[in-house]
Amino acid sequence: MALMIEKGIRGGISQCCNRYAKANNKYMKEYDKNKESNYLMYLDANNLYGWAMSQYLPYGGFRWVEEINVENIPDISEKVYIVEVDLEYPKESHDFHTDLPLAPEKKVPDGSKLEKLLTTLYDKTNYVVHYKSLKQYSEMG
Repeated sequence: MALMIEKGIRGGISQCCNRYAKANNKYMKEYDKNKESNYLMYLDANNLYGWAMSQYLPYGGFRWVEEINVENIPDISEKVYIVEVDLEYPKESHDFHTDLPLAPEKKVPDGSKLEKLLTTLYDKTNYVVHYKSLKQYSEMG
């Protein structure tokens, strides 16, 4: 069981973003009313680690459960489930998720010798994940 849980530990995602964008709205000096109006917004989430550390995490009393419907488990629960599942990434979700795909996985990319954390749109087999993450994946397609 400990090996299964260890298999689900992947680390965090880092992302580089393109920091060039051009706004066009009535508050800009160079506003072009013939073009679509748009605004820029940059968001930075703080204290994600602190939030994560305040969530329930299993520490003992583990037991195997053959079948469970994670949709029926409340988001705030003293019981926590870590599940191993096969995930299909539907093609109709690819355009929406292309910039930051769900379900990162550790793999050795082509042309590399080192394992890296990859975000891909590929299906996943025997993917170990916390039930809350699985619920989010399901909600997002």
